Amino acid sequence: MIEPGLTPQSKTYIREVVLENFMSHEYSRISFSRGLNIIVGPNGSGKSSILLAISVALGQSYTERGQRLSDLIRRGADAARVSVTFDNRPVNGVRPIPSVNSDNITITRFMKKSGDYWHYINNRFKPKAEVEHFLARMGINPDNLLIVMHQNMIEQFVGRDSREKLSMIEEAVGARGLREKILEAETKLSSLSAEEAVLRKTLEEARSAVEFWRSEYQKLTIYRDLVRRRGELEKEYAWSLVNEARRSVSRVEEKIGELEEKMVELEGRVGDEGRNVDRILGEILGRYRESDEAWLRSSLENLVSHAGLLGMYKERMRAYQSRVGELRQELSQLEKELSKRLEEALSKGAEVETSRKPQELAEEIKQTALQIAGLGQVSEDSEDMFLIAESKYREAELRAQQLSDNVRKALEEVEYRKETWKTFIRSLINEVEPVYSQILSLVGGVGRIELRNLDDISKASIEIFVGFRGVEPALLNEHTQSGGERIVATLAFLLALQKYVKSPFRAIDEFDVHLDPLNRERIINILTSTARQDPSIQYIMITPGRVTFTEDMNVIVVQSVQGRSLVAMPVEGRVSADG
Repeated sequence: MIEPGLTPQSKTYIREVVLENFMSHEYSRISFSRGLNIIVGPNGSGKSSILLAISVALGQSYTERGQRLSDLIRRGADAARVSVTFDNRPVNGVRPIPSVNSDNITITRFMKKSGDYWHYINNRFKPKAEVEHFLARMGINPDNLLIVMHQNMIEQFVGRDSREKLSMIEEAVGARGLREKILEAETKLSSLSAEEAVLRKTLEEARSAVEFWRSEYQKLTIYRDLVRRRGELEKEYAWSLVNEARRSVSRVEEKIGELEEKMVELEGRVGDEGRNVDRILGEILGRYRESDEAWLRSSLENLVSHAGLLGMYKERMRAYQSRVGELRQELSQLEKELSKRLEEALSKGAEVETSRKPQELAEEIKQTALQIAGLGQVSEDSEDMFLIAESKYREAELRAQQLSDNVRKALEEVEYRKETWKTFIRSLINEVEPVYSQILSLVGGVGRIELRNLDDISKASIEIFVGFRGVEPALLNEHTQSGGERIVATLAFLLALQKYVKSPFRAIDEFDVHLDPLNRERIINILTSTARQDPSIQYIMITPGRVTFTEDMNVIVVQSVQGRSLVAMPVEGRVSADG
């Protein structure tokens, strides 16, 4: 991404590069111009060191000739310095990098044998991350193969499989973020799906807990109903015993009442018969001398009869009195039993009406007790545990629903990201393919580009086809074309992509190594033609071979003198050595 305000007319470019104790350069100051810059010189003269110095100064991690930065320090020196100066002079009143109020922006990197290194921007110390951020605002990524092509990078690109090529192209045109967003979305989806799976398991466990405690709660409910029923039966049983006692008391009281009524009646008869006996006896005594024998006999017989009845009634009275006494004792016991049962019944609750017998109720109480025993262990906490388990299940269910919605949204985001990425890639290739074909046509070639498996980003790939001298285009790889043809085709493809790179400069190192004259000429034609089509872009080309120089080229000659690289620049039609 280019800093806001940077227009094609106001693009910056590299004005100067300074190398101090860097590889074979003891001290070299090289001036560059906008447009096409060609660095020439024999092999081993230090040409590639200039491009490597630019890359190192800008923070590139790629080093072809040394795995460590300290390996790039000139032999015999303890430290090295490389600087790249960008032109920031105003164009139409606007600086290419508006945030820097200076005509020049110099990025410097110091390196020490100890392995320490640090950066400066316009002589102010900057952390590497800040330098990278600053360069990113300028559209510069020194690791981008479309910006800096070191030796063998083209062959390395050809040697990658079709999936790696597509990934490299995305990174080169600044579209890596689209793939990363897909991967981030897929990672998020995978994480949410895994979380959903765990939550589903948790939900199943919660459901099992709910069912268990529901069963326990139902058992507790049955137990409570049975206990309540047993209590009601025991209460009814107690009052049935009271009723039974009351009936017993009533029966005895009725018997006593009947006997007392009979005793009253007998008392009347005893009184009557006593009076009869007294009357008859009085008559006999009053008329004894006067009466005749027949009357006397009749009177005595009548007296005996009434006297017998009197005795009989008195005997009955004694029997009734005895029986009443017994019944009163029995009544007293029954009343005591009734009082006891009444007290027990009242302890179980208010009186209930019942017509059932105690034996019937006792049997039902026994059956109820057996049902309670059949329930086994009953937890009094089961109701609370059921409510807690159900609450947790509802919470888990709600979380599962929310997570399911999040999974759905994450899936939609993945699909959206994929569609965005596919749309971009298709659009990119649709625009690049005709440019690729047009570049190839400059050297008598034809080509096409095909995308594969875009629905699966892990398998998505790009296939580049090329053909020369009327041959049907074939897949570009290390087995089909010659080395020169591979380089020509790959370079044509990469140059077609370069219009999507926002960097203000492009660099390619020794593209023509091992090329036959025909393919070298093809490459030179492609590069010079491409550079001239957009003069606002700076091109830096390094070659050990001859080049037909033109006035619009800035030619930099590098030579090695006694193990030290010297740089010669054209000055007023001559070539002078600097350093």
